[in-house]
Amino acid sequence: DEYDSSTDQQVMGLEDEAFMSEGNLQQYATIGLLSLREIKEAAQRLLSFNTENPEIAFDDSAVERILCGIGSHHAGVLPAHKAFIESLFRIGLMKVIFATETLAAGINAPARSTIICSMAKRGDNAGMELLETSNMLQMAGRAGRRGMDIEGACIIAATAFEGPEDAITILTNEIKPIVSQFSPSYALAINLIDRGGGKLEVARSMIQKSFAVWESQQREQELETALESLDINDENRSPEELFLNALQLTLEKEIIEARDGTSPRGTSKSAISKLDSLVDVLSDGKNLKKISKKYSGAAQMLELEQSTLKYLEREFREMDQVETMPDNVILPENLFDDDKRELLSEIKTQRSRVTKGEREINGSIIAALAKVANNRMKNDTEESIILREALKAVRTAGDDVPFVEGAPLEPGELNTYIMTAPKTNRRRLLTYASSPSEEKNDECWNQMLSLLNVLEAFGCLKRRDVESDEITVDDRMNPEKYQFTVTSGGTHVGSLGTDNSLWQVCALGGAFDVAYESAELDKFQDAFSDFESDKVEDTTSDLTGVPKPQKEAQTLTSLLCNLSASEMAGYVSSLVVDAPRNSASALESFQKLTNSQQRVVQSSLLSLERLLEVQRKYNLDDSIGRCQLELSSADVVTAWASGCSWLEALEISGQAPGDLVRTLSRALDALRQISNLPFVPARGTDGDGVTIRKESGGIHPRIRALCREASSLIDRYPVKDMLPFEADDEETNRERSQDEDDDNEEPGNDYDDSFEDDQGEVATI
Repeated sequence: DEYDSSTDQQVMGLEDEAFMSEGNLQQYATIGLLSLREIKEAAQRLLSFNTENPEIAFDDSAVERILCGIGSHHAGVLPAHKAFIESLFRIGLMKVIFATETLAAGINAPARSTIICSMAKRGDNAGMELLETSNMLQMAGRAGRRGMDIEGACIIAATAFEGPEDAITILTNEIKPIVSQFSPSYALAINLIDRGGGKLEVARSMIQKSFAVWESQQREQELETALESLDINDENRSPEELFLNALQLTLEKEIIEARDGTSPRGTSKSAISKLDSLVDVLSDGKNLKKISKKYSGAAQMLELEQSTLKYLEREFREMDQVETMPDNVILPENLFDDDKRELLSEIKTQRSRVTKGEREINGSIIAALAKVANNRMKNDTEESIILREALKAVRTAGDDVPFVEGAPLEPGELNTYIMTAPKTNRRRLLTYASSPSEEKNDECWNQMLSLLNVLEAFGCLKRRDVESDEITVDDRMNPEKYQFTVTSGGTHVGSLGTDNSLWQVCALGGAFDVAYESAELDKFQDAFSDFESDKVEDTTSDLTGVPKPQKEAQTLTSLLCNLSASEMAGYVSSLVVDAPRNSASALESFQKLTNSQQRVVQSSLLSLERLLEVQRKYNLDDSIGRCQLELSSADVVTAWASGCSWLEALEISGQAPGDLVRTLSRALDALRQISNLPFVPARGTDGDGVTIRKESGGIHPRIRALCREASSLIDRYPVKDMLPFEADDEETNRERSQDEDDDNEEPGNDYDDSFEDDQGEVATI
């Protein structure tokens, strides 16, 4: 605004010949944060960047911000732009960066000050959630440059929705403990079997030494300590406080069971989030009191509204009684009609108010706490028994009318206990996030055995013959009793570094259900045999001597081999790239594919259904066996591999530049992995209609060759980043230039270490 009011000149773009003129650059020195010499150097760097990279050049608005000493850094920014911004910030040619939490996670952009502009962000449930303590401290910790500042400053800005109390809550909350993210995978199972020479000892040893198992042992001890601390005869604590502690332990156990999938009341993310919020409420004494006061006010208001409704209904009944006077009393006809209509309208309005009040009470946090407590007290677990005893103790200690034994906990009753209990914060009794059940130690191993069963069914593992009279019929279903050999298909599964590498090999025709464990699926499909004419043309109708899964895999392989390299790139991207925000529907994305790609997708869906069926049969966890087939980015990946320009790719995708680069980079990484798989020669018996395969042969060489060609087509600028930004060299040049110009610059207009207290860089997050 200051610039617009002080000059009539317009800001010139980099393509303008007069852009580097002294007068033009002086305007930025007037309105911005950089000195004239700094602006000249930044402008020269910008000019070089845009000249060398016309397709991803900074636009005029970005140029104006950079010359003012201000930059932005977020997921939608191109990696090359991020590197450019970071390099300017490190050498002092940028004073302020507006960034997301990514900047605070550890990129090399130290600042003297950080400003937290908002204490909340959008959470998983589309609502706003306060920042976690660890994230806040990490962002605040960016303030203060090593070797340059003796201290750093962090400013937390209040908003219309978050104030000082929220900041105190975030900063004083306990940091959540590290939680193991370990889970076995198909690739891990193959590699551990191979490392153990076909035996399972190495796999079992690795699972037992994992952090997840150690966590489980710690949780066992923690639960025992928590239960011992809930002594209802503790004279140092009031009965109300002991009951709230027991309720908190109950909720924490409910969260653990929900996360482990053992809770009978649901295991969805929303249910876990709600339970976690209830624990946060119970542990924050100050906030709990606020919620209690709000509930008390709502309860009093509801009582008032109900009283008013009763009064109006009594008035209406009395009006009816007046109309039925004795015969000797004569009243004008329709005397009360208008009054009754008005009174009925008021009663209707009042009933809606009562309903609204009841809805508010029933949907309150206090009511939710009471509901969870009542549900848990129906069980016979140790913590449920303690909760019942604590409720009995607090009811006995009261002077009110005695409760009927076993009566449910009412929200109003719970609110009374909360108001009576001390206003203190309670630490979480169970700091770990998974269930401390006795079978927890074996959970990862059981999932590993499920993976082995699925891999064996899909011909990626083959049992060796074991000469032993001790193996019973039941043992034949137990993988631990056997040794395995990794097949060619299994080698490809173990070589891919993706979440579900078996699905990717199946989607590329390299593995199929050789054991025909998905036979139940065919029974279901046979029920729709009348719709056979609507199906995709079957190119293997002559293969009558092999099972259906093998036919389908051969058909898929044939279709894949007929794709072009660019079409292969688009299809592979659907196996690894997540759906972007506001992506098109599956039908719209499918219609954007080429005819060849559509046939491949339809054929791969058969393999997908079989894999999911077998995974369910062996109780494989959904998070481990997740299969992805996301078509929303396949069209832009195909176009990019076909040679379209960067601007055309942006228009096709509708994504931000940084998001598009990530999409193309993930597709490129997957294509490289597939093309670098161990070579497996094609077999002459494939598709002969006679040979029945008992093991998976891996991905066809032609498909690997197409992936190699596709990766070379995608690997071009800006996906292939050719811009080195050597900070050390730039800082050396910067210091040399500064030493030469210090004597010629006016005091106060230069970037100088002696003015760090006033001119240090700021990262705004």
